[in-house]
Amino acid sequence: MAGPFPDDSGALLIFDVADAETLAAIVAEDPYYRTPGVTIVSQREWAPIVR
Repeated sequence: MAGPFPDDSGALLIFDVADAETLAAIVAEDPYYRTPGVTIVSQREWAPIVR
């Protein structure tokens, strides 16, 4: 799940992965994250209560 913020100040991307290392591997292989101007500002674990 992903999408931009309404004010175009960034975006939220949600990944369903087992751990931070798995996410790091996905990001390392994805050319989007090597695009100039694309920066990961924060990374947090999330525990959804509704699916």
